[in-house]
Amino acid sequence: MGTRQPHTYNSFGVSDTDRIGGGSPDELRKRFQILERVAIFFTLPDNVLHALARRLAPASASKGSMVVHQGDPGDTMFVVESGRCEVFVEESPGHTITIALMGPDDFFGEMALISEETRTASVRALEDCKLLTLDRKTLYETLPADSDAIIELTKLVEQRKDTLPNLIARARMVAPEQAATTVAVYSPKGGSGRTTIAVNLAAALAKRFPGEVLLVDLALPYNHAALISYLTPTGCLAAASQVPPANFEEAVLGAILHHPGGMMLLPGVLRAEQADLITVDLVNRAMGILVNAFRYIVFDLGVAFTDIVISVLDHSQRVLVLVTPELSSLKDVGELLNIFTNVLNIVPGRVILSLNNKVPKSVVSKEDVVRTLKQELAVEIDFDGTKPDEAAVRGEILVLTDPKSAISRGAEQLAQLIAGSSAAAETKSAKRGFKLGRG
Repeated sequence: MGTRQPHTYNSFGVSDTDRIGGGSPDELRKRFQILERVAIFFTLPDNVLHALARRLAPASASKGSMVVHQGDPGDTMFVVESGRCEVFVEESPGHTITIALMGPDDFFGEMALISEETRTASVRALEDCKLLTLDRKTLYETLPADSDAIIELTKLVEQRKDTLPNLIARARMVAPEQAATTVAVYSPKGGSGRTTIAVNLAAALAKRFPGEVLLVDLALPYNHAALISYLTPTGCLAAASQVPPANFEEAVLGAILHHPGGMMLLPGVLRAEQADLITVDLVNRAMGILVNAFRYIVFDLGVAFTDIVISVLDHSQRVLVLVTPELSSLKDVGELLNIFTNVLNIVPGRVILSLNNKVPKSVVSKEDVVRTLKQELAVEIDFDGTKPDEAAVRGEILVLTDPKSAISRGAEQLAQLIAGSSAAAETKSAKRGFKLGRG
């Protein structure tokens, strides 16, 4: 690398020379690759990422040192290159609560890029850490104020700021003695409104039990639950599979998103190509952690009848099957119910059959559905016009913003069915746990 001039360092270990910018080609290439993996920069084109990489300043933090102090002013965001950090808040003198653990490619302090408010939490290095820093002035010199990245960053800042109380409340909670009640939401036919129903069901349960309901998005390979909930993922279950076993639990818990409405969400993947990383064993390992941390876990499952889907269906206490009033949907659901009975041994009492009317008037009536499937409908959801699509565009969850909508009424009825019948299921799940896989 050649001889470098003596540096002076600030309190974070950032050298004045490095802050001016630059670095060797290898350093710049490595920074660019790190930025590519940072969730809030996914929308940036390569040329902008390269520009940011040149402007990032390297920093270091020794084990046990404080990187950020709660209550201090700040204008800098940090990206973890290597090492681990602990994010915590001090609720009263001498009493702190850990709300997150950060590892490589995680970031913190992003609120200082958008807001001039003081730091809302403290960050301590748990190991010797290498960091990359980006300050407010550099950000706005590199990116136009109306760029997608600034908009996305502003959205994320507001999201994290609004949900900080939920993070603190969640950290305070003692894990329940009984394992979670698990609910699988599935439809063998695309376009059934499955993700919309799963999100609204989780939100309806979270109204009853804030901070105790988790939605796991396993609708692979394309996850949309976070998108329609107006949440920005910064981690996912697939990424947790790549960390050392000792860091797996914190990687899973650190990927969970907190919605202001009280529910939480774990994305399966951030990119479609990560779907291959999701395996039955990975879900098993994650569930070993999650079933003891939540009261309800709702799974949004993809259409494909994969080993993961089969295993989640097989081992969930309740299975919500969505059917639409179409002949093709009736045929597919009919075959599915036969598989439940004859192959998976899922008794009808575990199945909640719900009719979702996606059109204002169908030639297939409710009576036709019941007669064909030979099973009563637990809930019928009326046609809701364009409300679901409009809510998704606005980033709203109907059960929280429009309680009179058909989707909201249906989600509330489903939540009542599940919450009202969960006591026996919780007792069973506490004895048996959650283990995926046949045999």
